[in-house]
Parts: sequence; structure tokens; C-alpha cells
Amino acid sequence: MSSQTAPDQSAPRRRQPRRRRWLLGALPPLLALLIAAILAFSATNDPWPAGMAADETFFTSYSSSIKSLDPAVSYYVHEGEILDSIVEMPLSYHYLRRPYELCPMLASAIPVPRYIGHDGATLSGDPPPEQVARVEYDIELIPGIRYQPHPCFAKNSDGTPHYQQLTPRDLKGFRRIGDFPAQDSRELHAEDFKVALVRLCDTRLASPVYSTLKSFILGMDDCSAQLKNDVATLEADASRDGRDIGMHPVLPDYRRYDLAGLQVIDQHRFRLVLSRKYPQAIYWLAMHFFAPMPWEALAFYHQPAVMDARLSLKNWPVGTGAYMMHECAPADHVTIVKNPNFRHEPYPNDGSDDDRHAGLLNDAGKTTPFIKRVVFQFEREAIPTWIKFLQGYYDNSGIPNDMFDAAVAMNPNGELALSQDMIQRGIRLNTGVAPTIFYFGFNMLDPVVGGNSPRQKKLRQAISIALDYQEFIDIFLNGRGVVAQSVIPPGITGAPADGPTGVNPFVDTWDDLRQTPRRRPIDDARKLLADAGYPNGIGPDGAPLTLFLDHASAGQSAFKAQFQWLRQRFDLLGINIQERPSDLNRWRDKVNTGNWQIIFNKGWLADYPDPENFLFLFYSANGVVNSGGRGANYVNYSSEAFDAVFKQLESMADGPERLALIQQATRILQEDAPCCWGFHPKNFILTHAWLHNYQPHEMSKSFLKYRRIDAAQRQQRQRDWNRPRLAGIYAALGIVAVAASAMILCSKREDLP
Repeated sequence: MSSQTAPDQSAPRRRQPRRRRWLLGALPPLLALLIAAILAFSATNDPWPAGMAADETFFTSYSSSIKSLDPAVSYYVHEGEILDSIVEMPLSYHYLRRPYELCPMLASAIPVPRYIGHDGATLSGDPPPEQVARVEYDIELIPGIRYQPHPCFAKNSDGTPHYQQLTPRDLKGFRRIGDFPAQDSRELHAEDFKVALVRLCDTRLASPVYSTLKSFILGMDDCSAQLKNDVATLEADASRDGRDIGMHPVLPDYRRYDLAGLQVIDQHRFRLVLSRKYPQAIYWLAMHFFAPMPWEALAFYHQPAVMDARLSLKNWPVGTGAYMMHECAPADHVTIVKNPNFRHEPYPNDGSDDDRHAGLLNDAGKTTPFIKRVVFQFEREAIPTWIKFLQGYYDNSGIPNDMFDAAVAMNPNGELALSQDMIQRGIRLNTGVAPTIFYFGFNMLDPVVGGNSPRQKKLRQAISIALDYQEFIDIFLNGRGVVAQSVIPPGITGAPADGPTGVNPFVDTWDDLRQTPRRRPIDDARKLLADAGYPNGIGPDGAPLTLFLDHASAGQSAFKAQFQWLRQRFDLLGINIQERPSDLNRWRDKVNTGNWQIIFNKGWLADYPDPENFLFLFYSANGVVNSGGRGANYVNYSSEAFDAVFKQLESMADGPERLALIQQATRILQEDAPCCWGFHPKNFILTHAWLHNYQPHEMSKSFLKYRRIDAAQRQQRQRDWNRPRLAGIYAALGIVAVAASAMILCSKREDLP
């Protein structure tokens, strides 16, 4: 056996040339600099996934959290922007016509009321409300309308739902409706409207419109009582079976309940029945509370495994609209995409000359929707939203208060218009007075500021004069508002006319020179205050009058500044105003029990474009205290004279006689002054030049399908506005080149003998 000698481990290694070692050591930092330079060249501030801005995607934002997208519950404007593009209603509004005009949506025509007398005979014309025992609206649906694809409609060959064969383990990884392997659709049925309306009667939902609807729609109270009993029985049975009804609520079969107020005639027709005359009911049919609800969707979302996957109607509504939910992460973003089953209705082909001049009829008659995807991004702060808009990454934007002077300037006519910088960018300004009222309210149950005696009225009128809301609008709203002359906003029938005849004579006068209303002199307010028993603000007890402002806005910087303004205005009358802050729950309890004195900037947004929707805020039966917290008459105003006029106009069709009653009711409120009427906000919305067919609409949010994007123009502007700053990059590359040259020269010197 031969033997081998082990190598000598101590033998010296051959040394590498100096230059090679030097270069090897210098290579990592050189590469790092080079990579940094390459990344700097390719870097982008585009917040959207690559390529998304190149197609017909509309980018917008929301700043308030989303509570629910369930059509029975959702009641916020920013939720309606999403929800009303997914679900549809029997009626909608014409996109371009002003004043606002109803038009068919799911219905084939606008239904006409049929009045039935106490003897069961049909009444002709427009009968007085006391002769009407019942009102019927027959709604006929457009045939062939189909729901968006959804797993609730997918069935096996034996007719059973396909999703039922999925195990909880299968569903565990599902986060979107699109994760389900089988989806299908079906035609819209009249029964779907019955299911939706019966569901509103389920007290567990706490629908915000139930109390209003039940007072007019026949049988809703009875249906609600029956549902409540049945739910209690179902919950008792479920609890005995060990089911956690908090995590997995029971579902009554809404299809089997009798509801006298909604009768299914056949697959494409149903009848809405009211217990009394109420012409404004027609507007309900354009609200998403009347969107159809397929029973299959409710059954699907009540599957325990589906609920455990946190999929529900609150986040994943089902409808027939132009768009369907694609992604729903409410704390971050919501994405909706084209509904492949949508019937592609045409863009409106009629509008005003102004609409035509603005290019709003360029797409007349073309099939919609134009935009294939809409991204709603949650932005908590206004400034980041504004910056992304200026970079071209949002297609529309409001104007933050801090940025108002940069975006808007006074033109030679004394009107607010776009600044030169915005004009050069091709940005458009869209303005309009919102159908909203913000008011300063007096608790009419309070012994000091309430009551209907002449002296109490004069006290409120004096305070109303002192609260110069034009000054408030100029200071706090950058001029974005209109001083309210009554509770009815401009654009709504019965709103005060432009000119001297539309001025509230108890608070304002007409300025002929400026052709605008202005507050009466403060001396007029002081005289009214003296007549009210408070000369120079001093009461009968010799002490200054002190009033208490109740609020839940403690800690808000904007409120602090506004309260200082209030204090200065009250000082003009010698009245001392003090805060009584509380948390939100306590404040709501104060309002519901009438335990407050004055409130500030209480608001009301119209549900439908009729003056009754504002005047009912002062009907005595709607008083918050009187109704046990269910009414909207927050100031608890009560006047026999106003109630008598309101009850007449409430049930009348529009016409000269009704308009006269509206004006009479308005004058009563102006004199009694249960509120200082405050202001109607004016919306300022900016849009980029590549966004077409943008027309603000304050009554409906279902018009995303009409907007159009020029994606090529958007991409070009984004490139122009977001070019990388290359000076620093070139400097870095220069450093790389110099360093590399120095290293090479040094290495050559080291290799010299």
C-alpha cells in the first residue's frame, strides 16, 4: 500500500497584484453609486400601479371614513359617490337639466299617482288631502335588466347555490367577491323591491329613513312588528343550537311577509301604496334606499363562513348599475370597475345652450359608461390630496383653505375665478350653490331665547342682525357661500328671489349700489334688544345677559377661531356668550332632551329638490323633544300659524297656489326667527382638462358613467409636471466617473516598479 504526503498547510500563498486588490476593494462603492444613479433616473412619484393611468381610469379621493355601503343604511355623501354607481333606483335625475328634473332609470316611465277616495272610487285631478284615503303608484320595470356578476347567483346543476359546496377552509383566504370561482347573474324582478322595502322594516338595521317612510307607506308599522316577533323567535332557536347571533345574525325570509304598501303585480311591475297624499313620495324612488335587493345576495352574505371572511353588504353591495365592486379596503381605497352586464344607456342628448358651449353635449347619444375603472383613495389630509392633484394624479379636487389664494383670485368683475397659474395648467373651475343650509339655532323651549312673544322674537332678530354672515363667509370660507335669506336654498322652488323682493326684511336691507343684500345697521339690533328688555345687553336684574353655546367641538382649532368671532359679534350688543362643551354622546343627549340654549352651524342637506324638505324642519310634530328624538326640528319650533300653512302645502302639487303658501311659511319663519339663517355653502371643484362631461349634481351621485377621460393627455401632463430633477443625478454620475478615474490612476501607480 503506498502512502501519500499531506500538503504543507504553512506554505505561503502567492500574493495578488496590488491593482487587482485595489480595484476589487473599490468595486462595491462604485457599483452602489452607479445603481443609485440608475434608480434616480428611473424613479417616479406616481402613486398608482404602473400603466393604470394609461387607460380610462378615474382617480378621486375621500377624506371621511366609510361606515356602510349597504343601501338600506348608507347616508353619507362620499358613500353615495361609490354606492350609487353600483346600485340603481326606479328613477333618477336628468344629468344636465336645471332646475332638477326626475327621469326614469330602472322604471320605463315616471309613475303618476292614482288617488283613491274613502268610498274606494278613483278621484280625478288633484283632490284635497282630506278626500284621499290611499295613493297608488304603479311602477313598470324595463325588461331585460341584469345584475352584475356575483357568486350569490351561481348555481349547481340541481339548482342549489354553488357557494354552499365551498368549505370554511376554502373561504378563509377569500378577501374579494372576485375570489369566488363561480359567478353568475339574473334578471331584475319586481320582488327585489319588495325584499328591499320589507328589509327596511327590520329594526336591527336602524335605517335612517324608516321613520319617515312608515308615516306614509301603508302597513310598514305592522310589517315591522311582525318582523320583530319573528326575529326574536329565530334568535331564541339559534341560541339553543349554540349559534353566536352576535357574530352570525339570523335572517328572516323577507319574501314571505305581507306589506300592504308594496304589492308585486308580476315579474316586471309593482305598486307602491301610500296611506295619505304626499306628492314628494315620487322623489323617494330616486334614493338608494329604494334600490332593489336580490334575496340571493342576503342569503349569501348570511352564510357563517362568508361573514367570518368579513364579506358583507356593508362593503360589497350588489346592483344593476354601470359599475361593480372590485376592491374594497375602506381604510385605504375602493375600486369599482365596469359592469359587463350593464345595458349601456346613452349619454343625454339634450341640454341648455350653456351646456353645449361648455362641451357637455359633445358625447350626446354615445353609449356609456366611458370610464372603465374608478379608484377612490382614502386621504386623511387635504394638502397631500391637493399636491397629487397638481401633479396630475387626481382628476378632480376641492380647494383646501390654505391653498385657496393660490388657486382662486378676484377677477375684474369682483367675482372669484381661477388664478393665472391654474388657467395655464388647463384646470377648470366648477361652482354651484349646494342645496344646504347651515344655521345658528335657538332652543325654542328655552325661557330666555325661546318662545313666541314679541319681546322674545325681537331678541332673536337682534342677534340675527349682529351675526353678520357675509363677514363669516369672507373670513372662514374664503367667500365660498351665500348668505341665507331663508331656510330654502337657491335652486329650490320657493327660494327667495334675486333682488330686493328676496331680502329677509327683519335682518337685511337691499344695497342698490352693489345690487346685493346687506345686514341692517347694528344700531337697529341694539334698538330691538332694548325693546326686548335688554338695553345695552343688560337684563331686568341689572346683570349683562349671558347666553350659553352648547357644542361638541372642543379642541378643534377651526371652532376656536369661529367662537372668537361669535364673541366679538355678541359684544356689539353687550351680550356675554359662554361655551358649554361636551363630548359627542352627551351633546346628542342634550339635543334630544332640549337641554341646551343656542347651537352654531347646524346643517341640513336636501334629500330631494322640494321646499317641503326644508320647511318640514320647523313643523311642530317633528320637534326633537316632541318626537322623542326622531324628528329633525332640532330647535323645537312650534307655531300654529306655520303648522297650518305647512300642512296645506305639504300635500299640494306644484303651482302658483302652492308657491304662495311657501312664501307665506317663509315669512312666518323670518319674523319668528327660530334661527339666524346662516349661509348656503358654495362648492368649488377643480377638474383637469382631460376630464370631460363633468357637471356637479347635488341631487344624485349616479353619474360617474357619463364622465370621460383623455388618458393620453393625462399621461403627457403628468410627464410634464413631474420631470425628475436631473442636476443632482448628473452630479452623482460625475462623482462616479471621477472616482473611477482616480482609482484606475492610483492602481497604475502602485504597479510601477
